[in-house]
Amino acid sequence: MNEEQIQVYTLNKLQMYDECPQKYKLCYIDKVHVIENIQKLKASKSGTNLHNIINSYLKGMDVQKLVAALNPNEKLLWHNFKNSELKNMHCLESEYTFNLKLDNYWLTGRIDALFENSGSYIILDWKTGEKFNPEQVKFQTTFYLLCMYEILKAKNYIENTTQLSLYYMDLAANSCVKIHFDDDLYIKYKNQILEIINKINNSKNLFCNKTDKCKLCKYYRVCPYY
Repeated sequence: MNEEQIQVYTLNKLQMYDECPQKYKLCYIDKVHVIENIQKLKASKSGTNLHNIINSYLKGMDVQKLVAALNPNEKLLWHNFKNSELKNMHCLESEYTFNLKLDNYWLTGRIDALFENSGSYIILDWKTGEKFNPEQVKFQTTFYLLCMYEILKAKNYIENTTQLSLYYMDLAANSCVKIHFDDDLYIKYKNQILEIINKINNSKNLFCNKTDKCKLCKYYRVCPYY
C-alpha cells in the first residue's frame, strides 16, 4: 500500500491548501506554531461550551445545571436553539465523527449533528459567533455534503442526492441558511476534493496566494512571502 492510500485528509487540511498552499506548508509541513489572538480564543471557548451542552442535550442528558451556568449571551443562543425548527425533527447523531474512503484516499471529519425529517436527512452545523457569512464556509459545505452523502448511501439510508441537505443554524441571528444537495453538486464537489488532494500530492512549489486577506492570516508574520 503506497502513501496515497493510507494518508488521511481532514477538512482543515484540504481547506487550508485550497486557501493558500504556503499556509498549508507552514502549518502541516513546517509545523510552525502560532499563538492565537486572545479574543478569538475566548470566543472559541464560549462556542465550545455551547456545543457541548447542545451535544449533551441531544443525547438525552439533563443539562439544566449547565444551562444555568451560561452567561446572558450564551443563554440567548441556547434559547434560540431550543426554539428552532429542529424540535420537530429526529436527531440520529450528535458530534458524529466519520471516516470515508473516496477512491484511494481517506477523508475524516466531524459534523455537529444529523437529523431525519420525513425521509430526508439534514446535516446541522451550529454557528455561535457574530456576523456568520455562508460564503466563508463554502469549502465546509462541499466537504460535509459529499462525505455524508457517500456514508448515508453506503448505509442504504438514502437513494438519491436530493434527500440530503445542510443547515447552518446561526444562533446569534436566530436564523437558518439551508443548502440543498443535487446530482450536479455531487459531481462538482467530488471533483473539487480529488483535485485538491492531487495537488497536495504532486505540488513541489507551495506558493502564497497573496490576497487582500493575508494580513488576517495567523501565519502572516512568519510567511516568507512578506
